[in-house]
Amino acid sequence: MADLAVPSSLPRGEKTSVSAARVLREAIFSGELRPGETLGEANLASQLGISRTPIREALVLLRGEGLVETPPNRPAAVRNFTAGDLREMHSLRAVLEGYAARTAAPNLTDRQIGELERSVDRYASLMDNDAMLGELVGENFTFHNTIIEAAGSERLELMIRQTTAMPLIYRSYMTYSKENRDSALQDHRKILAALRDRDPERAESLMKAHVLWARDVALAHLPLIDDGQADEPDRT
Repeated sequence: MADLAVPSSLPRGEKTSVSAARVLREAIFSGELRPGETLGEANLASQLGISRTPIREALVLLRGEGLVETPPNRPAAVRNFTAGDLREMHSLRAVLEGYAARTAAPNLTDRQIGELERSVDRYASLMDNDAMLGELVGENFTFHNTIIEAAGSERLELMIRQTTAMPLIYRSYMTYSKENRDSALQDHRKILAALRDRDPERAESLMKAHVLWARDVALAHLPLIDDGQADEPDRT
């Protein structure tokens, strides 16, 4: 396993296992930890400067998020998503996030509408800067998460989290062309307009179409993502 880029010390006031899970999660999202890579407890404990117990707890947390798998009688490993996994997870997400948008439309507060507007503006300001890829992906999640939270259902939120292949989303963004990024931005603007108009049906339809579009882009780029060739975004 490659050496991880870890902070000089884990944050104080936070459970050690939660801090360790955050470091590992970020390494998985960025591709520093590759799909299928073994996560040896002793090695991770040594790199993070902590005992094996919080590492074990961190791996349990990440397994619950669908990022890590623990085969019988084998060490934990970064989950390896297949094309079938990606297709199924995005298809489920389309239904769930469409429902979230429909439910959120009549319930969004002015503050939440304002946050969505600012998110769209921030996305637009970041989309042409390849050095800000992490921030761009984060802004995408801010937009989606604001809508999910506005739906007001913890059960729905959990179901969506379980169908979000975040490492693949991050890696697929690396392959997005300028046109792909602009398409995502225009989708966000259309969804925002439907939510601002308090139009549940239109918000649901647009969100479903947006997630399914993202699925198709990710599937088209999956060979690049799996082969680790997605390090430089397509600038066409």
